[in-house]
Amino acid sequence: MKLIINTTLLTLLMSVCCIHSDVAAQDRSGSLIATEVSSLVNAEPEAAPALFSETQLIDQVEQQYETISTEYFDGSCTTCTSDNSCLTYLCIDQMFSGGWLDQGFTGNPNASGGSNGPQGSNGPLIFNDQANEYMMNQLYLFAGRQVCEDGCSWDLGGRVDLLYGTDYYFIQATGLETRDDNSQHWNSNTGPRNAGTAGLYGLALPQAYAEIYSPWAGGVNVKLGHFYTTMGYESVMAPENFFYSHSYIMQYGEPFTHTGMLASWNSSSCLSWHAGITRGWNTWEQPNGQSSFIGGVDWVSPGEETKLKFTVHTGNEDITGNNNRTAYSLVFQQRLNQCWTYILHHNFGVEQNAKVNTSSQLDTAKWFGLVNYLYYTHNPCLDYGIRFEWFDDRDNARIFGLANDNIVTGGTYYNTTLGANWHPNDWFVVRPEIRWDYSDLDAPGITGAFDGGTSRDQLTLGFDVLMTF
Repeated sequence: MKLIINTTLLTLLMSVCCIHSDVAAQDRSGSLIATEVSSLVNAEPEAAPALFSETQLIDQVEQQYETISTEYFDGSCTTCTSDNSCLTYLCIDQMFSGGWLDQGFTGNPNASGGSNGPQGSNGPLIFNDQANEYMMNQLYLFAGRQVCEDGCSWDLGGRVDLLYGTDYYFIQATGLETRDDNSQHWNSNTGPRNAGTAGLYGLALPQAYAEIYSPWAGGVNVKLGHFYTTMGYESVMAPENFFYSHSYIMQYGEPFTHTGMLASWNSSSCLSWHAGITRGWNTWEQPNGQSSFIGGVDWVSPGEETKLKFTVHTGNEDITGNNNRTAYSLVFQQRLNQCWTYILHHNFGVEQNAKVNTSSQLDTAKWFGLVNYLYYTHNPCLDYGIRFEWFDDRDNARIFGLANDNIVTGGTYYNTTLGANWHPNDWFVVRPEIRWDYSDLDAPGITGAFDGGTSRDQLTLGFDVLMTF
């Protein structure tokens, strides 16, 4: 004879779990509690206690729920257990805030003084572009509300990021930090940047978006506003990078930010998709009035040893709105063992009528490249890394903007970077590096891309100190 409990009581207990048969994989907590209830309800007399009152049954289920919560939940809205099964539950506090301070120095014995800074520049390197000079790259603040992806109901969140420092100049969006004529909107119009028309330090708003979560199709997230691109591997945000300096692909081959709409959807625990409409590369308002498309797919192996990410962006970026620019990125990541990780980043882009060919006609410009990363974990506080890059800007449309085959030759860039990350705790990181760059660029008055156009190679020694809060 089986135990019989009050139907209303069972309904109440089950409602805690938010159980949906079509999203069972997303709500492991519900299935666990449901199993506990079912085992008590359907227990045979010889296996069950002699008598259960409703109060005793509730007490037992609550105890089981507390055990499950302690084992599987870590206090965030969405977490993953050690077996990579994703869980969702009732979010109590979805607000978040934080930031960091990133400051560094890049020594360059071959940099000459000039209009780019009091100590000269590091050639085509941006972000750590100032040579032999202290730089407060990023004083970064962010705040927002995380959407609750419970698979049950709609939710609303968002995020706002502020960056003050020397990095502001490189992530400005047309129509926001700068006007259509590239003059500064709220930052200084005098200083060492942009041939004396922009300050060394300034304020940028790299992200400001609302986020909507819909339970449709198992859960769809939609961002509306200004946000970082999904292309590439390296990031504007300092804590997300291993090296202080950046690859040429990140600096010149891909955008930093977009403004528009971006939807994302997980079709399984291993596969996710995203697609949206933007106003182009690094724009708040597109001067040509046109829109672009961004889309991609991310795949992660069940044990997260292997990751693959593909993203494409296409649209008309020129002022007339008549010439298409399309670029894609492909990132492959493989954890080789507990100590070694390898990453390959490939980029390819084309833009119509962006160069002058040898017949003095407008033609399509192309750029492409490969970046290899290899990381080694020496101990919990120390990691080593090496980066080797080949970036082909043979049409010279991206780095120096000298896209004329009649007067410019070369345009291939290499960089090899050796670095380390020392992180004695979870809020403090020191990142020293030594970097060698080479380019075969030739143009009238220019023999190489470094030291004011007088050298084909460059050696820099840099480091930064990163403190998060």
